[in-house]
Amino acid sequence: MNNFRHLHAPADGYVFVVTYGRSGSTLTQNLLNAIPGFVIRGENGNLTQFLGRAIDIVANDDMYRWRREDLAKPREERRPYLRPILGKPFDPWAGAERVDPDAFALGLMDLFVKQVLRPPKHCRVAGFKEIRFHEDPDFFSTHMDILRTLFPKARILFQRRNLEEVARSGWWRDHPREHVLSTLGLANRMFEAYAKDHPDSCHIIDYEGLVSDIGHIRALHAFLGEPMDEPAVRAILARSLNH
Repeated sequence: MNNFRHLHAPADGYVFVVTYGRSGSTLTQNLLNAIPGFVIRGENGNLTQFLGRAIDIVANDDMYRWRREDLAKPREERRPYLRPILGKPFDPWAGAERVDPDAFALGLMDLFVKQVLRPPKHCRVAGFKEIRFHEDPDFFSTHMDILRTLFPKARILFQRRNLEEVARSGWWRDHPREHVLSTLGLANRMFEAYAKDHPDSCHIIDYEGLVSDIGHIRALHAFLGEPMDEPAVRAILARSLNH
């Protein structure tokens, strides 16, 4: 743990808001940041996906994995391809057998916390919201797994909104309606499936509930294990709705 002190600095872990654009996630970000000790940053260009891709390659690509596995075997038990080259400077993947996938993964996310999230000293829960997770459906579950397993006490908030409303909002208006409904419908299904499989660490938020039902926000606080300051919440809602 001492080797990854930035990653472990927030004593009560991390919260990630996973959504798509025009879902009202900035309101959620504001509500979370009203909780004492929470520092939830805004978007970062989906950096954890790019880092996650690198982590996944080192952990699972055959060229890394085979070399790690065979390094521990007697020479005669190694794969014929690797037998004459493993550990040699003329191996096309020379050194890959020495890469520790766990240390690599934790090191990348420790750097991400240090240089991107930059939680202040008073922060006890760090995190961010991002609207681009759904853009790579094939990697979505792996990305979520990486967040849940590498960040201590990680919790994921999936945020949805009525898709007809989204399709009429912001830049989505410039896209064909059917494309928006199809793309974001798939995002909602991915959110729901992952949350169903990981109920202890995932929670679904509906924008409509946030703006119309204080009980929806109370349920969010209950999931996070945090008391709700109702006057502060109502002040944020009033400001956001007025805007």
